[in-house]
Amino acid sequence: MNLLFKIVFGLYVYCADFTINIAKLFSISYYDVNAMIFCLLWPAVTIMLTSIYIIQKIRLRKLK
Repeated sequence: MNLLFKIVFGLYVYCADFTINIAKLFSISYYDVNAMIFCLLWPAVTIMLTSIYIIQKIRLRKLK
């Protein structure tokens, strides 16, 4: 359990540090970067991957 905690905590620290560095790089706040990631980027990637899955499923059906 201690190893799992260390892994999760390390991942959190890395992500928070990455977000802070992106905020400094673009001279915007940490909260703005979070909003861009979780309100714009994440849904866009989810929609894109879902669309690719559906298109590939349709193409596979046509081949059969």
